[in-house]
Amino acid sequence: MNIDTIAGEGTATKGDFKRGLGEVTGDAKLQQDGTVDQLTGELRKGFGQVRDFVNNNKAASYTAAAVFGLAVLNSLRGKGRAA
Repeated sequence: MNIDTIAGEGTATKGDFKRGLGEVTGDAKLQQDGTVDQLTGELRKGFGQVRDFVNNNKAASYTAAAVFGLAVLNSLRGKGRAA
């Protein structure tokens, strides 16, 4: 776990609480704010999980970067050919 995963979880939980409170009180603005916080938290948590995966799987990350780089080079090489 890293700070993004932890902070994302906290923001998502806060958003869930705000959305629920908005539903109970009938406050549409609070519901909307809660939904935005939930989505923001989930995105940040996902980013943290990707960071953890990359840090824990350096070899897989380097392999994926190499494959991506070769694909880009191959596509660029094909652009110079006459049709």
